[in-house]
Amino acid sequence: MTQAEFEQCLHVEENGDVIALFNGLVFRSVYQPIFRADQTVLGFEALLRATNEDGETVCPAHIFRNLDRGHPDYYKQISIDKLARVIHLRNFSRCAGTYSIFLNMLPSSAVASIANFSSQKLMLKRLKEIGIPRRHVVLEVVEHLHDDPLSLSVAAEQSISSGFKIAVDDYGVEGSKESRVRMINPNVLKIDRSMLERYMTGETTPLMEAITLANEVNAKVLVEGIENLDEYNAMRLLNVDYYQGYFLGMPQSIEAFFSHPQDFITIPQVAEVM
Repeated sequence: MTQAEFEQCLHVEENGDVIALFNGLVFRSVYQPIFRADQTVLGFEALLRATNEDGETVCPAHIFRNLDRGHPDYYKQISIDKLARVIHLRNFSRCAGTYSIFLNMLPSSAVASIANFSSQKLMLKRLKEIGIPRRHVVLEVVEHLHDDPLSLSVAAEQSISSGFKIAVDDYGVEGSKESRVRMINPNVLKIDRSMLERYMTGETTPLMEAITLANEVNAKVLVEGIENLDEYNAMRLLNVDYYQGYFLGMPQSIEAFFSHPQDFITIPQVAEVM
């Protein structure tokens, strides 16, 4: 898709939110807060919500599958991935300069975007126009979904050189490898909820090894999927850097964060319980 075709997909709703219409689907942005250890908000992970023409919810997992380049839906998926970042950044512009934004990025899209200098230059230009400092943009990639870790590593290195940050997402799911994390050398290692669940049942070694790996590559540790007080307290005892999960804050529009923060973030109540 050309830039003009991308712009034709974008629409502004009455509340000011930017949405995208593409391939019979409507895409919207929601944001989930990410907390530092001192319970202040570091930033938000931008998440995509999709509905079909009948208003029925479409699971993003059905859209973003691990497709090879020869699959007929491969380039359609890449276009949706790019559109998602466009609406996420535009909607997030009202937070410009205050919080970081964590953007999910298909590994193949990340490699293609970095390899395409004009695409990278355009993103930097757009960020400047909407006032989001590039140091506040964290690009999340899933290392085990790419069959060429070297090219992903090069893309990550170039992104960091351009002023962005890189996070390895979903670390701990089947297929994750320590060697790939070392090659990518991310700024943040996001530990998958499955590893947290194993830790809570007494299988502590995998999560502790992940924390050790993060320390060795000088990455911050972010535990995602925290769903109750016991999990949150357990991670605080490990001096984890960042925390994310439904127990701490639900995904909502950015407008909801500003208009009703008490409904958006629940961590102040956690502090009282502790």
